[in-house]
Amino acid sequence: MSNLSELLPAGGGGKNVSFVANGILPNGQAVVLKSNGQVEAVVETAEQIEGSEVVYESAAVTYQFLSFDPSNVNKFVIVYRDGGNSGYGTAVVGTVSGSSLSFGTPVVFVSGNVKYVTASFNPANAQFVVSYRNQSATGKLYAVIGTVSGTSISFGAIAAISSANYGSYPVCAFDPNTSNKFIVAFSDPANSYYGTVIVGTVSGTSISFASGVVFNSGSTAQKDISFDPSTANKFVVVYTDSPNSNYGTACVGTLSGTTPSFGSEVVFNSGTTSDESVDFDPNTAGKFVAGYRDGSNSNYGAAIVGTVSGSSLSFGTEVVFNAATTSTPIIKFKPSVAYEFVVAYADLTSATGKINVGTVSNTSITFDSATTFNNAASEEVGMAMVPGSSGKFVVCYADSGNSTYGTAAVWQIGSTNLTSTNFLGISDAAVASGASGKVTIKGGLKTELAGGTFAVTVANPGSGNRYYINGVLQYTLNLREGFTYKFDQSASSNSNHPFRFSTTSNGSHASGSEYTTGVTTSGTPGNAGAYTQIVVAASAPTLYYYCTNHSGMGGTANTLAAIVPNSVYYVQSDGTLSTTTTSPAVRIGKALSSTSINLEFNS
Repeated sequence: MSNLSELLPAGGGGKNVSFVANGILPNGQAVVLKSNGQVEAVVETAEQIEGSEVVYESAAVTYQFLSFDPSNVNKFVIVYRDGGNSGYGTAVVGTVSGSSLSFGTPVVFVSGNVKYVTASFNPANAQFVVSYRNQSATGKLYAVIGTVSGTSISFGAIAAISSANYGSYPVCAFDPNTSNKFIVAFSDPANSYYGTVIVGTVSGTSISFASGVVFNSGSTAQKDISFDPSTANKFVVVYTDSPNSNYGTACVGTLSGTTPSFGSEVVFNSGTTSDESVDFDPNTAGKFVAGYRDGSNSNYGAAIVGTVSGSSLSFGTEVVFNAATTSTPIIKFKPSVAYEFVVAYADLTSATGKINVGTVSNTSITFDSATTFNNAASEEVGMAMVPGSSGKFVVCYADSGNSTYGTAAVWQIGSTNLTSTNFLGISDAAVASGASGKVTIKGGLKTELAGGTFAVTVANPGSGNRYYINGVLQYTLNLREGFTYKFDQSASSNSNHPFRFSTTSNGSHASGSEYTTGVTTSGTPGNAGAYTQIVVAASAPTLYYYCTNHSGMGGTANTLAAIVPNSVYYVQSDGTLSTTTTSPAVRIGKALSSTSINLEFNS
C-alpha cells in the first residue's frame, strides 16, 4: 500500500489502521503516508527554494554586508567596497518580491578606500548606520547614517568613531529597544587595540558618540555583536581574544543610557578561533548561537549555543557544520519560528557557497545537510532573514564564477513534507521508529487529541546527563491547554533527577523559579510509580522542563491553544493542529468537542 486510494476507497475510511512508523511518532501526531507504505510525522523540512541570482554591482566587491529594514520588511541594503570604483564605500537598496530581487542605483557613502564595512538598521525607521575603516584617512574608523526612500539612499555627516590611526574590525548594531541608540564594537588603536564598545546617538542624520568602554583588556581581533530583542538593552559580544591564545571568547553587555557595562568574559572555544558571527533567537529570550572558524580543528566551520542569564553566560557543546576549510559563517535566526536558524558561508575546500539549517534544542544544535547556493567560490558572504517571514532570506556574495561581481539571491527554508494529498491521519499512541502503531485515518473520529504519558529516562550523550522523552534527546514537547500529561520517572536512570517545569529555560539554574500551576508530583525519581504530571492551564506560557539538581538537562514545552468545539482545524507545516489556514496548512475536519475532531475524507 503506497497511496491513499488503496487505503480509502471512494466514500470514506475506517477509524484505526496499523502502520509502520518511519521515525518516532508522538501520541496525537499528524502523519503523512510515504511511497513505501510507512508513515512519518508532519514536519518542516530543511529544503531550500532558490530565486534567480541577480548582479547588483558589475565590479569586484569585498567587505559586503547585508541588513534588512524592519520597518519596511521587503527592503534591505548591501554595503560594500566597490573594487571597480577605487575601493569606495558604497551602498545599494534591494527589494524582495516573492523569490525575485531588484536593486536601485548604488550610492557612494565615502570617497575613500574602505575595509571592514558593516551596517545595521534602526528598527524605528528607515535609517541605518554604516561603520567602516577608511584606508584613505590613515585607517581611521568612521560611521555614517543612511536614509532609505524608495530605492534611493541619502547619507548624513560622517562621524569619527576613533581619532587614532588604523583601528580594526568595527561592527555595529542598533538597540531594538530604543529609537536612536546603537553600539559599535572595535579594536581601539589609541588603547593598545583593546576591545572597546562605544555608544552612538542619532539625531536626524547626525551621530554623536559617548566615551568608549573596554570589554577586553587585550588586543581583540575579529568580533561580532547582537542584541537580545526579548530583553531590553542586553547584547553579547563574541571575539578572538589575542592575549589568550586567540581563544573564542564572549561577554554580556548591558546598555544604560550611553554607558555599557559588561559581565565576565567566558571562553566558548579553547583553540584558535576567528571570523565570529552571532545572532539571538528572537523567539527565545536569552538564547543565541555563535558561529566561527575553528583554527584548532582544520579551520572547520563550527557553531555553539549560548545562554544569557543576567550578566552571565553559559555555552553548550561545539557542533561542526562544515568539515572543510570555511570562510566567515553568517548566523541568522528564522524570525517566526523558535530554535531554527540559517548559516551561510563559503566552503573554501570545494570553492562553493553553502547553506545549512540548524535547529537548537536547549544547548544542543543539529544541522541538516548542506545546500549549495553558488557553484563557484563565493567570497565575502552576507546574509539576512526577511523580517516577519516564515524562513525567507537573502544571501549576497562576490561570485568568483563571474569576475567576483556583487551578486544576491532569495532563498527559503521551512518547506514541509505535508501536502493536501498525502495527509493520512493522527497517531493513536507514541510509536518508536520501525515499530507498528495505530493511526486514526481520514473518515474516522480522533479522540484524545492530546494528553497521555511520556517515558522519561536520563543518559549522557557526551556532554553531560540529559533528559530523553520517549527515547528522544531533550525532545520539544507540544502540550495542549486543558489536557493532562504524565511524565513517568520510574526508570532507574531518573535517580536524583527530579523533573520540573519553569517559565525560564534551564529553570532555577538560570535564576528562574519552578512553575507549579496544574503540576503534581508523586514518588521518588528512579523508583516505581514516580512521576510529574501537569494539567495545562488556559493561556499557559511557554514552559521549559528541567532537573532541579543539575543544569542543562531539559528542553522546551510549547503550550498550544485548547480545542474549540465546532471550529474547523488544519494541520500546519510543522505538524501542529490549529484553526490557522495559512498555506501550506491542510484542512482535516471539524472539532466535535474539546477532545475530538471528525477527520474529513474527500474522495
